Amino acid sequence: MRNYTRLLSIFALLLIVGTFAGCKGKMTKKAIKKGEVFSASIEDFEKNRQKFSTQVSDAIGDANESLTEEKPNTEDISRDFEKDWTNIQNRYNKMKRDFDDVGKSSEAYFDHLNELAIGINREDLRKSELGKNKDLLVIWGKQYEEAAKSIQAVEQVLMEGNDFQRVLLLSSVRDKIQQILTT
Repeated sequence: MRNYTRLLSIFALLLIVGTFAGCKGKMTKKAIKKGEVFSASIEDFEKNRQKFSTQVSDAIGDANESLTEEKPNTEDISRDFEKDWTNIQNRYNKMKRDFDDVGKSSEAYFDHLNELAIGINREDLRKSELGKNKDLLVIWGKQYEEAAKSIQAVEQVLMEGNDFQRVLLLSSVRDKIQQILTT
């Protein structure tokens, strides 16, 4: 998805620049700004998505590795995982905000494209530009739906991580009592 969103961002920006290259002043600046905001929101989301993925993999990998030691210290493992998981939940919240920003900026972007196209006097040219906007919106809509599904999958990962953290905590609490009872 990363390559496609980057390609879509570049395409969208080129579309704006190409369509309105003859315009000067405020209209051009506003159109370019909408494209830049949309592009930046996609990039921010993608960066946070990648960081989130790395954090989840690292946290689970570290915990699993520690648990395979001969005498794992479940209290330390639980404490470390809880810290990591709190950071992951914070990253998720940032990623979710970025995703919401992508939605808002995409709406503003496509509304502005249509607003500009509607201002074209020649009917055949106006219809052509509105059609191009619609085609791009359909492509974007599919990508946005995929991203929304990935957000739902991430929420499932968070629930499973929360369960894993509780299991670690329970294990560490039981281990302390077992040590006392077996001595």
